[in-house]
Amino acid sequence: MLITILVGSSGSGKSTHAKTLNQVICSTDKYVEEQANTLGISYDNSFNMSQSSGIFKKFTKYFYDEIEYCIKNNIDFVIDRTNLGSEIRCSLILKLRKMAKIYGKKITIKGVYFIIPENVIWQRLEHRKVIENKSIPSMLILEQIEKYEMPTIEEGFDYLIKKP
Repeated sequence: MLITILVGSSGSGKSTHAKTLNQVICSTDKYVEEQANTLGISYDNSFNMSQSSGIFKKFTKYFYDEIEYCIKNNIDFVIDRTNLGSEIRCSLILKLRKMAKIYGKKITIKGVYFIIPENVIWQRLEHRKVIENKSIPSMLILEQIEKYEMPTIEEGFDYLIKKP
């Protein structure tokens, strides 16, 4: 079973890439979007509401439940989150390997990381704001760019692919 972990800041192309893979997409974003559609509000309002009310913790639980379901049922999947830091990725990979062991499954973990010029990220985010009515605060993007650590095999990936 193949598990793909995407690594990159918002606007780097992770979600676009995930849609090209023939895998289930595991992401907390889909729950934020679902809530937005159900309540008839924007993604931004849904995200802010879920953060301030603690609902995002529930979305994170759904995210991990979906991952466990995929592992249990031998379904290839992609994790579409920023996964910017080495420590975060190591912890995630450890969880994945433990789940696989519990269910007696053999997994291969592929990391796909995105190195995108900052100006392209800003252009994409501006486009997203216009097309999808989805925006991310500038301070958060700057923080993501600053926190980005290049993934390494030592974190537990079976192999890595760099996306330009």
